Order: sequence, then C-alpha cells, then structure tokens
Amino acid sequence: MKNISITLIFGVLTMLCSCAKIDNYVAPNGGVHGILTDKITKENFQSEQPNGFTVKLFEKGGKQNSPIVFQGKPNGSYENAFVFQNDYRLLVTEGAFFALDTVAVNIGKSAETNFEVMPFLAVMNPVATAESGKITVSYRLKREQVGHKIIERKVLVSKVPTVNNSVFDFKTQTDLTALDDTAILAANYADTVSGLVSGQTYYVRVAARTDNVLKKYNYSKIFTVKMP
Repeated sequence: MKNISITLIFGVLTMLCSCAKIDNYVAPNGGVHGILTDKITKENFQSEQPNGFTVKLFEKGGKQNSPIVFQGKPNGSYENAFVFQNDYRLLVTEGAFFALDTVAVNIGKSAETNFEVMPFLAVMNPVATAESGKITVSYRLKREQVGHKIIERKVLVSKVPTVNNSVFDFKTQTDLTALDDTAILAANYADTVSGLVSGQTYYVRVAARTDNVLKKYNYSKIFTVKMP
C-alpha cells in the first residue's frame, strides 16, 4: 500500500510539472483581407451571412486537402487576422458568382487581395418607395454571362438590420420558372410588400436566384425605410 501511494504521488507531481511548462509556440501573426467587386454593378458584391461566400487558404508546404476556411461578409469583404505569415494559394468560392481560379498571395502582417466576380444575376437600380402600410420596390435583373435558369425573385422586409432569404418578417415572392430568361431580363419590376406599421423602420432588400447547385441568391443592397 505504501509503495502504491508513493507511485500515485510521483505520478501527480509529474503531471503538475508538465502542466507548468511554458507554451513557447509562436501564435499566428499574419492577416489577409479584401473586397469582392461585382463586375456588373461595379459595387461591392452583395451576399448574406453566414454562408454568403467562402474563402479558402492553402498554405505552402501544408496539406492541400486541409485549407484554412472562413466566411465572407454580406458587404462583399472578407478578413482573417489570425494566420501564419507564409505563401498561400487563396480561393474565393461557394458564392452566387461564377467560379474563380486560386491566386498566389504572400501573407505578411496584413495582406490585401481583391477580386472581381461575375454574379449569376445583378439587381439593377433598386428604388424603395414607402406609402401607407406598404413598400414598393422597383428594379430590374441583369446578367452578362449565361448560366442556370432564372427561377425566382423576392422583396424581403425585416424589422432588424439583417435581412436575407433566411431572416425577414415580410416578403413578396414570384416564381419565374415558367418564363423565358430573355423576357425576365427585359422586364421592369415593381413588387409591393403590405401589412407594414406606420412609424416603424424597416430594412428592405431584393433577392433573385438562378437554379444553381448551391441555391445561392444574388442580392441588392439593404435599404432603410421609415414608414410614413
């Protein structure tokens, strides 16, 4: 029994000593950031969060199937301020835009890498007009590269600043699957959302979708509308 007790005490002391060792690993001290620009609107690419688009970093000398993965922001920007300084291949992917190639980037303390993306669709010249109990949004849809069939358009209204296909309080939705894409792109739209409260501030956004594999929407900017 005495021998067992001594052994246990020795084991505990060994663990305590190992825990007391100073962690001298170098923390990540590099960063990368940038902006996605819509090739059609010439403005920041509009998306949603989470899962609007994905950024992948493949480190030189690392395993190619184990990238650093993080999400972009709704305004088309992205940032990761906690990566090791090194050479990487950077890929922007999984958004409502046509595929891009990877690019080489040397990440130091703060590297900037911007992209132009070709969206599946662009929401053009959106204008939101508030009347008693309703908001009407006029707009057009445009594309410069043919992809999947255009299948849907929406106007989304939220009581909070976040508004997208998953976060909204009111909406109007139109199925476009039976219409020819040429006719869809030639039309002027004016969609109305009703049942809104006088004096309330709402956040409004247009969304449109092609029949893309990831079911991603293209968006307009968010409008802030104070009801009369």
